[in-house]
Amino acid sequence: MKCITPYIIILLAAISGASVRGEESIGEPGQDQAGIRFFETKVRPLLVEHCYECHGPDSGKGEADLRVDSLEGLLKGGLSGPALTRGEPSQSLLMFAVKHDGAVAMPPKKKLPQAEIDALGAWIKMGAPWPGSTQIVAAATAKDSPNQWDEEARQFWAFQPIRAVEPPDVHDAEWSASPIDRFVLARLNAAGLKPVEAADKNTLLRRVTLDLLGVPPTPAEVDAFLNDHRPDAFEHVVNRLLESPLYGERWGRHWLDVARYADSNGMDDNLAYSDAWRYRDYVITSLNTDKPFNRFIHEQLAGDILAGSDPERRDELVVATGFLTIGPKMLAEDDPVKQQLDIVDEQLDTTCRVLMGLTMGCARCHDHKYDPLSLSDYYSLAGIFSSTKTMITFRVDSKWNTTGLGSVEAALRLEDLEQIADRHDNALVNGNTLVMTPEERTAHANLLDKVWKEYALIPKAMAVTEGEIGDLEIRLRGNHLTRGAAAPRRFPSIFASDETLPITASASGRWELAKWLTSDSHPLPARVLVNRVWRWHFGQGLVRTVDNFGKLGETPSHPELLDFLSRQFIAEGWSLKKLHRHILLSKTWQMSTARNEQAAQLDPDNRLLWHRSRQRMEAEVLRDSLLSVSGLLDPGMGGPAMESTPFQNLSLGGLVRKPELYQSTRRSVYLPVLRGAVYDVFQAFDYPDPAILNGDRATTTVASQALFMMNGELVHQAARKLGETITAEPLPSDRDRLQQLCQRLFCRAADDDELEQWSQFLTQYQLAGSLRTESEADRRKLAWEGLCRALLSSNEFIYIN
Repeated sequence: MKCITPYIIILLAAISGASVRGEESIGEPGQDQAGIRFFETKVRPLLVEHCYECHGPDSGKGEADLRVDSLEGLLKGGLSGPALTRGEPSQSLLMFAVKHDGAVAMPPKKKLPQAEIDALGAWIKMGAPWPGSTQIVAAATAKDSPNQWDEEARQFWAFQPIRAVEPPDVHDAEWSASPIDRFVLARLNAAGLKPVEAADKNTLLRRVTLDLLGVPPTPAEVDAFLNDHRPDAFEHVVNRLLESPLYGERWGRHWLDVARYADSNGMDDNLAYSDAWRYRDYVITSLNTDKPFNRFIHEQLAGDILAGSDPERRDELVVATGFLTIGPKMLAEDDPVKQQLDIVDEQLDTTCRVLMGLTMGCARCHDHKYDPLSLSDYYSLAGIFSSTKTMITFRVDSKWNTTGLGSVEAALRLEDLEQIADRHDNALVNGNTLVMTPEERTAHANLLDKVWKEYALIPKAMAVTEGEIGDLEIRLRGNHLTRGAAAPRRFPSIFASDETLPITASASGRWELAKWLTSDSHPLPARVLVNRVWRWHFGQGLVRTVDNFGKLGETPSHPELLDFLSRQFIAEGWSLKKLHRHILLSKTWQMSTARNEQAAQLDPDNRLLWHRSRQRMEAEVLRDSLLSVSGLLDPGMGGPAMESTPFQNLSLGGLVRKPELYQSTRRSVYLPVLRGAVYDVFQAFDYPDPAILNGDRATTTVASQALFMMNGELVHQAARKLGETITAEPLPSDRDRLQQLCQRLFCRAADDDELEQWSQFLTQYQLAGSLRTESEADRRKLAWEGLCRALLSSNEFIYIN
């Protein structure tokens, strides 16, 4: 910084219209004269001497877009945000800068004398008086009360209570047995449209079985349904499917999508999550038993707390908190504060998007640009997660927290081993290698290896526990080094009411958060969940942006129907299976995919639900269906997805790319999900990125999908096995075998034209010149395999009508 003489300082002050000394009025009438004098004698000189070179009147717009030669410039701030907050030195970036207590240190070469720092803080605390500043106001600050949000924000549809609505009256009695149908039909009638006809029984059975179980029905199940002429025959099918253990595997996968489940960390260190499978199995079991969904949420956010009053279910409840631990983490981050806040941010954003459909992570640096979510709201919620122990330590090569399962002795021993391992690990990572002898380093490494081997033998779960309880300080502009005032732990201010549960000073607040989210008066979680279920049944939600119910999301196509189903869901004990029944037994869900030109012109996106939209099998459903129809599917449930040791680096030796990881023939939900190296078959068919939650999978049509169906090893295996099975059937003729093949793949009888074409295919294939050297038996085998591969690759197999 340039040295400026006191004479020049006095001259600059005079030019600014202010006197450095004297008793006369030096500000506008009504201004604090003592404060103005303090500014002119203590503050303006230090700004001129130390700051003007880079941020003064001759600096243009100032370095980092900051000017300090006016109060407007300081309040506006630069690239890092406002430089000061009047009356709040602890929340002013200017104070962090001059204290050299942040990412920016000013002046950069030498810290100000403490007396000048104190003077600057005192001036800000006075309210930053400045001559001629009576009309200058700071930008709006974060809101802490719903009364401070404007009427438009408070009246946004997603923040309104779930309404009690009655299904509308409609004139078509046959189509109005279900309340769902009455809402849909009323909208269609208003648009001058009508629904298409119902799907036939073959189509309906294949659709519902793939929908609920993720595999096609068997020929025997098709025959049983076709021969069941009871009026409630389809209802019996739905009940049977919901009681199948395959239901939890299919619908558990939907929840794992939004829980961003994975068996590895990804990011900088792709370490194995060798115990994540326990959370996966917990989800599948919970759905199979139709655990009330509010309880399901309680356990995932606060299972470790609930375990204290339910010791018999301790292991299950502890495993449930894997929801908070299985996200990706930057384990090589060398700043412990940043690492912790990044993990807290991932937990907070996931929880809010999954359960409320709100992008709360946008408020980490500033008030949300579109939704009524403030910076202080964010850090109030973040304090709940920062009071939760997720990691053993926050440093380079950090390790996540686990909890021992089974006996109390095992749990306590695991805690001991974590502390011992942490000591040796810290010595190896952060120890003084210049002082440490090679023998000492080897000893640390050997002891650490011994600890990890014992650690691996103890049954455990990735889980959270209560941590160091306390409120979190706001990080100004999201910078983890620039701390502001503490934000008391609470829930977003737009939802504040007299019914809001207080958070005790002695607990993290996760249990209170779980209860608040599942309270009957909360407007979002039930709506969000019902909408997700609707999307998974229909291919698009009533709110198409299933992960965003904010202003950037879409409004509901049928808002009354969404509220009706949400209230019904809560009233029926948050039962997912009851919700399935209501949807599946409706005429709306049972419509065919038939096209209506008038409706297609008026509603090309089918938002009014005038017909059933055709859907392609998801990646897992396609793989499982290939294995199922060919007889290769292994029905085994649960257990580890792969062999690994705790904290094993899966990138070393290219382990994440080894094909043997995916050679299992079990359901796809049990295959390893490795971040940064997702199974190539899944990638080809739009499997979501497991690093982030995703409740709405895309459906693309690209050449690689067709190439996989024609040449993929999995399809070859399925076609070969299916051909062997069909030709071994004790049937009178190949025509009967072709009929059986059609039943297996398409759940219907083949017509005469198809049988003729397929028979010609078999004959011509066996006569191909390339097979001249093969035996007659081998030519027949290859011909059936080729036909099976062609039919497995057909749109009728891959798409669900």
